[in-house]
Order: sequence, then structure tokens, then C-alpha cells
Amino acid sequence: MLNNMKAIIRAIKKAKSIALFTHISPDFDALGSSISLYYALKQKGKNVNIFINDQLTEAQKELIDENIIKRECNFNQFDLFICTDTPSKHRLGVYGDIFINAKNNIVLDHHLNDKLIGKYNYIDSSRSSCSEISYELIKNLHVKLTPQISSLLYMGLTADTNSFINSNTNTKSLYIAYKLAKEQANLIKINEVLYRKRTIKEIELKKYLWNNYVKEDDITYCLVSFDTLNKLNANKSDCDFFSTELISLQGTNISFSIIESSPNFYEISFRSKSGYDVRNIASILGGGGHVCAAGAKVQGNKIEDIKDKILEIIKRGKD
Repeated sequence: MLNNMKAIIRAIKKAKSIALFTHISPDFDALGSSISLYYALKQKGKNVNIFINDQLTEAQKELIDENIIKRECNFNQFDLFICTDTPSKHRLGVYGDIFINAKNNIVLDHHLNDKLIGKYNYIDSSRSSCSEISYELIKNLHVKLTPQISSLLYMGLTADTNSFINSNTNTKSLYIAYKLAKEQANLIKINEVLYRKRTIKEIELKKYLWNNYVKEDDITYCLVSFDTLNKLNANKSDCDFFSTELISLQGTNISFSIIESSPNFYEISFRSKSGYDVRNIASILGGGGHVCAAGAKVQGNKIEDIKDKILEIIKRGKD
């Protein structure tokens, strides 16, 4: 059942115990869309738990109470399972089998998604963030938008639009941001954590990025081998901003980064400007995402071979 909000509301009202999930290596939208629902469902008197296997980043810990997060999920304790911002089973990590084997499950997502479908679904790729969808659900549940819930939703919304400058920003996202601000979302703290704090590690990584990027016509990219990642004392998530930074370079219409997160295992992040579709590029590599922001994971022996394949796909699409 696709995009039937009334059916989703009925399933939630009927449920007594609810398990919430989001994707591995959760970003701010994944956390905002899921944890806002945690507090909303608590307000409705539900027995609800949220499960995230990965550790939060230091920045995320400044905005989220990690004490509410659980790791071990007992399948038999719940009669409804909800996941947010997750387009495929493997992106649910250790909770993938638990979720897909549940008889009553709900998928809330803003990715173009045909790989993870629940009994009930609300999947809308026109939305700038999954936090937008969680906002609509919370409003339909007639939950009071507390400053805490509003802050979590705003956090996800501003993060996935890159402070409302990405091409996925639209009138609806700006209107919801306005409504959340009226409900006392903590804009000052969120903006400070997301946009005005830079660690020494981040500065060192930016230095590496701008000293090692390559520009070919309107395509700009950066490659980070596993050895380089170790020398930088970093991991893949520390480099998630690379493709976003590169798309800002004048004359760039498509950017990508390839991070060798473990030997011969590569994680690719794509960004594009309006009029250029990187979702199709990612899908050829077995990934997915949005028109302007997508990703994929591949295995191979040489990072240069993967880079060459990506350039070939991009250039073939232009012909």
C-alpha cells in the first residue's frame, strides 16, 4: 500500500508497541525524522523504542539525547515496525531482516525507492527530506509540536537542504521550516552545530580535499585511498562533505568523491547542480538517491579503475 497516510495513521493508532529504525551511519535527516517520531509516539502513549546500531558523531550528540537509543532489538516485543529515510534492506544494517520479516511495517522515505516496501508506505521523492514526511505524519497524528520535536524536524530539514541552498529546496520545505520556527525550534543551536563549528580534523580534511581534487571539464572529484584515510586519522563518515564542497567549485556541474572505507571497498558520493541527474549514475553502480544527491558502494582492486568507470558513465550520458 503506497502513500496512504490514513492507513498509516490507523496502523499506528492500533499498535501498542512500536520499534523505530533508520539507516546505517545515520545523517541528521535520518536522526531527525526518526527521533522526532519517537517523542511524538511517546506523546500518544505508545510503548516505543528507537534502534540505531552505529555510534553518533560528536556533533550529533550535541543535538540528540543518545540515552534513548537502544542497540538490541527483540522482535517479539513489538507489533509495529517503522523505518525512516531508508531505501533498501541493506541500509538498515543489523535490523534489515527484523524489519522485512515483520507483518506490520511502515516505510517513510524521500528517496526514489522500489527496494524497501512495507505493508504501509509513504514514499515521496519530491520531498527535500524525510523530516518533511515525519512532520506531515506527526501533524496528522494530532501531536503537539513541542520545541524538542520541532528542533529535531528542523535539524533534519536544514541538513538535507544544506541550509536551504540545495536544489531540493522548495516552497513546502521553506513553509515547514517557518512553521517549526514558530513552534520554537532551536534554530540558533542547530545552525551553530551544523554550520559554525569546525574541528581540527575537519580543517585537515578540507586541506586535503582542496589540495587533491581533480577537475575535468565540468566534473570535479576527489579520491581517498584506504592508506590515505588512515594517514588522515579519519573514516568514511568524516569525508561525507567532500562531494558537497566540490559542487560549489565554479564551473562544476557534477562532483563525486570515492572513499576506500576498507581495503577494496569503495563508497561513492555524487552531487549535481540543477539540470544534471546523478541518481541515474549511482543506479548504474548499484546505488541510488536523488537527482542532485546520490551514492553507491562498489568493490574493486583499484580506485583509479572505479574513477575511470564513473567518468565513462557520466560522459556517455552526455552524448
